Amino acid sequence: MASQAVAQGIIYEYNGQNVPVLMNSQPKSAPWAGGFETPQPAMADLNNDGKMDMVIYERSPRQIKTFINTGTAGNPYYTFEPKYIFNFPSCSDYLSMEDYNDDSIPDLFSRASSYGFAAYRGYYNTSNELCFTFYRFLTYDNDQNTNPPINTYVKNNDVPCVIDVDDDGDLDFLAYDINGAYIYYYKNYQVEDALPADSIRIKLRDKCWGKISQGVARTHVMDNSCDNSSLLRSAQSTEDGNNAICIFKADNDNDYDLLDGNFAYSDVQFFRNGKADQSWPVDSMVYQDTIWQNIFMAQYPSPFYLDADQDGNKDLLITPHATGASNNYKNVQFYRNTGTTNNPTYTFQNDSFLVSQMIDVGTAAFPMLYDYNRDGKPDLIVGSAGYYQSGLLRSRLAYYANTSTGPGSPSFDFQSYNFLQLDTMTVPVAMKGAAPSAGDLNNDGKDDLILGEFDGTLTFYSNAAASNAVQPEWINPVRRIRDVNNVIIDVGSDAAPCIYDVDQDGKPDLVIGTMLGYFAYYQNVSTIAGELKLKKINTQLGQMKVDPLTSWIGYATPFIGRIDDTNVDYIISGSETGALYQFTGFQNGDTTVSYPSGYGVHSNIAALATRTAPTVADIDGDGMMDMIVGTRAGGLYMYRQSNLASSEPAPLPLTNKVDIYPNPAKNVLYVKWNSGFAVNSEVNVTLVNTVGQKVVSRSFDSKQSAVMMDIAELPAGIYFCITRCGLNESVNTVSIYR
Repeated sequence: MASQAVAQGIIYEYNGQNVPVLMNSQPKSAPWAGGFETPQPAMADLNNDGKMDMVIYERSPRQIKTFINTGTAGNPYYTFEPKYIFNFPSCSDYLSMEDYNDDSIPDLFSRASSYGFAAYRGYYNTSNELCFTFYRFLTYDNDQNTNPPINTYVKNNDVPCVIDVDDDGDLDFLAYDINGAYIYYYKNYQVEDALPADSIRIKLRDKCWGKISQGVARTHVMDNSCDNSSLLRSAQSTEDGNNAICIFKADNDNDYDLLDGNFAYSDVQFFRNGKADQSWPVDSMVYQDTIWQNIFMAQYPSPFYLDADQDGNKDLLITPHATGASNNYKNVQFYRNTGTTNNPTYTFQNDSFLVSQMIDVGTAAFPMLYDYNRDGKPDLIVGSAGYYQSGLLRSRLAYYANTSTGPGSPSFDFQSYNFLQLDTMTVPVAMKGAAPSAGDLNNDGKDDLILGEFDGTLTFYSNAAASNAVQPEWINPVRRIRDVNNVIIDVGSDAAPCIYDVDQDGKPDLVIGTMLGYFAYYQNVSTIAGELKLKKINTQLGQMKVDPLTSWIGYATPFIGRIDDTNVDYIISGSETGALYQFTGFQNGDTTVSYPSGYGVHSNIAALATRTAPTVADIDGDGMMDMIVGTRAGGLYMYRQSNLASSEPAPLPLTNKVDIYPNPAKNVLYVKWNSGFAVNSEVNVTLVNTVGQKVVSRSFDSKQSAVMMDIAELPAGIYFCITRCGLNESVNTVSIYR
């Protein structure tokens, strides 16, 4: 690719299905799924095999994960399969999957720009993969020919409900009003108006569904009446944050009850509907309970009503909708319906549904492949910001032993969630952030361990083992280590160290990734065995920066070493956007020059996560390299080298050039190519967001040489502009601002 100054072609591909991870002799079903942060579950048959699969939407960073069900009824087995992700549209705030047109294929609803509900029609392509095409934004005029029609509103950061609440055979829509006080009921008149099945016609039917209103208190006002005389005007009331609503059946009375999660509280409010019991004409809540089922989530719990265990009866899953001081590992509570859908009994099963089947270290995973037990195979040690314990984030290291049995048979076995007991450290403060790197920093011939902390400082463990040939004994941690001038090494925030002999003098040095996206360089100047002596050389080694289009943030996480079969060392770094950046030009030891860079767009590695952290090694001894990428959500993705880098074609000549401008861009983006790029009659330009979803794709006559793309409706952020003509391809990074 023209934009790749370092690597060309598809070198790595996701291959987590073929690298098993065992815990207590049992394989995890989805070890390399990247972890969860604010998961929203939904069900859909992704591969048209008659089994319902699991779809997880993460509100931040607008990420979708797809899990295929290979189990049986009542005993599903969900395995992570990312190829289906790229069939989904870009979503915002929430994702709901329901069949609106009665064709037995799940459709999709999400928030889009200023529209509360965007509807996408589901269909299966020739490979039997579930795909989507845009149907329409949902608006209404209540038969008054309003021009333009009124938007069916969903508040930013709310989770609405899509369900046939009146049981008339078509889907309806419920969401809190603009002030967060009343639930608006948008009734679908597709059946009543005898419209084709592939239709949605909305009217605002009720501005206080359930006859409840919400103020600033935990409890709601019951038996509330509202003015429905003008259903084309919004209600006015007090603001009360955000809500996630779930309409479900709590009893066998043929009406729908309500679960309501609120940003301000840790419990889910339950409301029982008295419509059927009292033979009332409208849904009216008659009872509320703030401790129903003892559901608790540290902040903003969100309830979901679906058949998680595939036994034919709908269950409840509770997840956090907010990041921060919230659950970051035990974040999918599973309440199994041990009764029936019409006469349910919800019984708590566990607090980590599906999460327990992954490697998930809480918040922000920093993996390191290193032969800890000295059996010749690189083991996996994963540092993290850790788990929330009593509301405090405490760092930990997880340890997985490499149990590969030979080429083509890689595997890992769980050893410890709390290796070295980092969460017991409290002096001078509790450790928060633990990005690990191993190497001989104190000049005694044995590998030490260094950890980068979120406050920008470092913790150093010396190795007390008899020699470097035996398992390290990392002891006597020193917090906030100092340089040769007795100054605390502090890179400001989010230190991510890497031990590597940058100046080629035979002594490993220290390179530290920073929150700003740069790399600090400390030279090892020790001359005495056992002496830790580091000299600050500069704070922007090689003028490298990840996410260069952002001025103040980047979260650089360097790995330095071999990344493919060329036997050449490279610097590769993760970033805040998820992009992997490669740098070269440092191999001769010159630390005074700029190092050329390239974005590792191959393999869609950046498409699955944000705040990435890579590590690379040959896990099973087959001569091909493996890459593990940590994520902000606390999980890992596994990539294996699928092609020989040495056999890849050379980069395109510079004459085959594509330019994009302005950059950053706001409302329009210009794409310009020269005659060397236009090898046939059509040029295709595609914009892809950082989670790998196509947001704009257009084809142009190549004779134009320059075209304008309308980007006014795209959210602010980083995008990749992929321009193709025949076999020529160029990838440019563009920043869109608002």
